[in-house]
Amino acid sequence: VKEEAQQPQMVFTVRHATVTFQTDGDTWREQKEKKAALMVGILIGVFVLCWIPFFITELIVPLCSCDIPPIWKSIFLWLGYSNSFFNPLIYTAFNKNYNNALRNLFSRQR
Repeated sequence: VKEEAQQPQMVFTVRHATVTFQTDGDTWREQKEKKAALMVGILIGVFVLCWIPFFITELIVPLCSCDIPPIWKSIFLWLGYSNSFFNPLIYTAFNKNYNNALRNLFSRQR
């Protein structure tokens, strides 16, 4: 018996004046939620990577009486501050509305 390859079918439904489209895979809402979860995960990951060196040095140095050169303390602090630089880049990469607004802001002709 030969099975036919199933083509994804689009189902069109209207409920209470809202229109939804659904294919055999994830719904659009599920896709948006996955994308949002990925963005939040990346935001938290970048936050931790940027701030963890600063917090580790600030917590460990008083306990072990170590002396870290001031340049390294400054580098760790500025790495933490750089998180504020990365956030708009991450939002721009994952959010179409934010991306469009940022593009319009910088591409306005006077």
